[in-house]
Amino acid sequence: MKKILLVLPVFSTLCALGQQNNSNIKGQLNGSYENYTQYYLNDEKIGAFAPQDRLGSNNFLKLDYTYGKLSAGIQYESYLPSILGFYSGPLSGSKIANKYFKYTESKFSVQVGDFYEQFGSGLIFRSFENRQIGINNALEGINIYVEPTAFTKMKAIYGKTRNNFDYANSTTRGVDVEFDLNKLFDPNKTNYNSIVTLGSSYIGRFQEYTGPMDNYPSTVNAFATRLDVSKGDFTFNAEYASKSRDPHLLNNYSMDNGKALLINTGFTKNNFGFLLTARSIKNMGFRAERDVEFATYMPVNYVPALTKQHDFLTSNIYVYNPQVLGETGFQTDIFFNIKPGSPLGGKYGTKISANYSYYTELKNNKFLSAGSNKYYSDANLEIKKKWSKKLETTLTLQNIYFNASVILAAGQNDVVSNVVALNTLYKFSNQKSVRIKLEHLDTKQDMGSWASAIAEFSFNSPFAFYISDLYNYGSTKNHFYNVGASVTKNATRFSMAFGKQRPGLFCVGGVCRFVPAAYGFTATLTTSFGN
Repeated sequence: MKKILLVLPVFSTLCALGQQNNSNIKGQLNGSYENYTQYYLNDEKIGAFAPQDRLGSNNFLKLDYTYGKLSAGIQYESYLPSILGFYSGPLSGSKIANKYFKYTESKFSVQVGDFYEQFGSGLIFRSFENRQIGINNALEGINIYVEPTAFTKMKAIYGKTRNNFDYANSTTRGVDVEFDLNKLFDPNKTNYNSIVTLGSSYIGRFQEYTGPMDNYPSTVNAFATRLDVSKGDFTFNAEYASKSRDPHLLNNYSMDNGKALLINTGFTKNNFGFLLTARSIKNMGFRAERDVEFATYMPVNYVPALTKQHDFLTSNIYVYNPQVLGETGFQTDIFFNIKPGSPLGGKYGTKISANYSYYTELKNNKFLSAGSNKYYSDANLEIKKKWSKKLETTLTLQNIYFNASVILAAGQNDVVSNVVALNTLYKFSNQKSVRIKLEHLDTKQDMGSWASAIAEFSFNSPFAFYISDLYNYGSTKNHFYNVGASVTKNATRFSMAFGKQRPGLFCVGGVCRFVPAAYGFTATLTTSFGN
């Protein structure tokens, strides 16, 4: 309550300043509101059991105000209570969860309060918000950015990681420095044929230890170095990270050091493109507190699954969850656009893309050295073809290997599956269309094969409708159907749906959480506004 009383007067003062007619600087207020509500019913066949309070609701109100070089913001959150499977919970109650004040110059800024930041690719530090997954690991403290020279950028952070409506029992501090080597060695030049930057980061997390063990680390230090190069159609970047001893619950209190190597390279030319990502990690789980129970709870760093993110129901049954205790692997993308007018391209051209990802255990703890225990692979081919101004299809073929005993739980059998999916879009006019997705997943393991169908209808009016069904005809004979509708007006969208949710891993941007089976009604409302 004291924080609210401190924040609101200053925020109100900034808003009042922006309304002064005699000022040459006008203030700007921007905001957004998001609501996600579920009403739960029971369905014993799919394992969906309604909680005692059948209604769950997550609410987020965000306000940002800018007046010249000053800005301030708050985020008010209300959980009535939180929806099932929300990893930042279960939560119940309402509070101003985030608040900040910021001063910005052209080469300098300082922010106090709650903030988000990232060093490099995030191997040792990233604070961010993902409401779908339930992550908000904002730091409460101070964030300073400065460009002391024309070729140098620096960041310094200090604070406490958010823990639901409170903060972690630890402090995180760090520094990131990035050098533009072109400007360093040739400062008088204005246009460069290539871009070369070199960066280095440090993060330290301190959490007091009062237990009986000797030499137990209360401070965990992590370092990272990165190189980014781009020239014409070619890009390359690499980052190496190391982490000191960090015994915690999720690594069985291992005293081993952590390390990671990430390499990205790509080439694009005309209608052809090639991308390659390779990564090896060992003991890189990094949390704001030692004894958290979930990998997505209060993370300090960011280690997503580097696999293709599919938007088909069947493709997302067996998804990869990165193994931060140890893994090595790669992902490669090849895409090619066949020109319109050619025999294969037809009148409108054809887009072909192939993707392959492969992850396995580290061999003898050596980077980029694959062991015999394979974790996951995904080989897929996508052909996107526009047949006319109204008709467009996308055909996807996919082969998946899924080591369930590693990714989900020990003792489960491996799964090999093949997916065929066809996405058809027919446009009656610019704002009137129908989309139909047909999918099939074939496997002899786990629960057997699945089939799925989705139909989406959009009209000239602001309304849209959809109906879908994901059916396991292999063993359970369960249907996971959904029927829904939405209405959109300017920056506001409201939707309602009724149906069933399949239990399993739910992933957004390569970060996954387990969601339970659910049955009932869902409503969402999102809106944004500003002056």
